[in-house]
Amino acid sequence: MRPVGGAEIVSDQNSHLNVGFETYQCANCRRLVLAYGWTDFQPTDPWDDTPSDLWNHPEAQEPRWLPPARSNRTFADVPEAIESLAVEAHDCLAIKADRAAVTLARAVVEASAKEKGVTRGNLIAKIDELHNLGLLRGHIKEAAHEVRFGGNEAAHGDLTSVDHEVAEEILTLMDEVLNELFQSPARVARARQRRIERSQAPSAPMNSAAPEGQSNN
Repeated sequence: MRPVGGAEIVSDQNSHLNVGFETYQCANCRRLVLAYGWTDFQPTDPWDDTPSDLWNHPEAQEPRWLPPARSNRTFADVPEAIESLAVEAHDCLAIKADRAAVTLARAVVEASAKEKGVTRGNLIAKIDELHNLGLLRGHIKEAAHEVRFGGNEAAHGDLTSVDHEVAEEILTLMDEVLNELFQSPARVARARQRRIERSQAPSAPMNSAAPEGQSNN
């Protein structure tokens, strides 16, 4: 991020705090983004309206961003529709929409089971069947159940809050499930195919060494 122009401070009459604003240019997309944050200090001589000086003040809070930062996550070898759900879950996590994140993580696990042909029963049964089929190792089966537990409350209308650290852990476990079902098998298959191709490639001819004192011509 590169600051563009000076910072601005306005007073919030409700909270009696000052709100700082500053414009930045994104280094990747080159578009403008807005940083804003609350602080209880008044602009004084040490604050000289220079770019980023507002956020360096010891009483300034870490700024938030508009538009919010996205996760930029990708999931190679995962079917496109499931990858889209997983990326959206991480995007929700990035903006601390934690209930949405864990609900989507649960949906990712269920969609993954269906992609593998496991369609009967509830999610508990689907996860256990993935394990019975040898598609999930024991500890990854437990990871999938933890994702299920995490997303159950919001999915069933129990609108309790979700701690951000808990949401982070649930999405990490979701990633483990995707790796087990899709990404790791694809990596192994590629490595095997490369080995087969190497073994079938014709050997390069070797030049026979000429006797000492003679040339090969």
